[in-house]
Amino acid sequence: MADDDRHDGDSDVDWFWNVIEEASRSRDHLREILGRLPKGAVHKFQDLFLEFAAELQDEPYRSDLGPDESEDGLEDAAHWVVSQGRVTYEAVLAGRSRMPAHVDVGDPANLGGLAYEVYFHRFGEPLDLI
Repeated sequence: MADDDRHDGDSDVDWFWNVIEEASRSRDHLREILGRLPKGAVHKFQDLFLEFAAELQDEPYRSDLGPDESEDGLEDAAHWVVSQGRVTYEAVLAGRSRMPAHVDVGDPANLGGLAYEVYFHRFGEPLDLI
């Protein structure tokens, strides 16, 4: 299912969450999946990943972070939530208490940024998003 390159409207959202689910919170699995996708699909994946994460990087979610967390900490927490899958993401949207107060840098269950690495490795150019 993750190899499907058709992405429009709600099907984009379903496709994205299917890729996340197939990756099973594993950077290695996601790297393998993204390695099979065409250039445009890797771009679309990262665009959607950042779009979903951005929803969690403002109030009211910001106030759930630990007092010593920076903007980078907020971004890490948002990326971690998206990486856990649709059920976790939607639960956080519905009830702020599930937003993590802290995520360790380098947490292997955080899939954020991996598409940039795969894109550059496969296509020899940076993945630029608007």
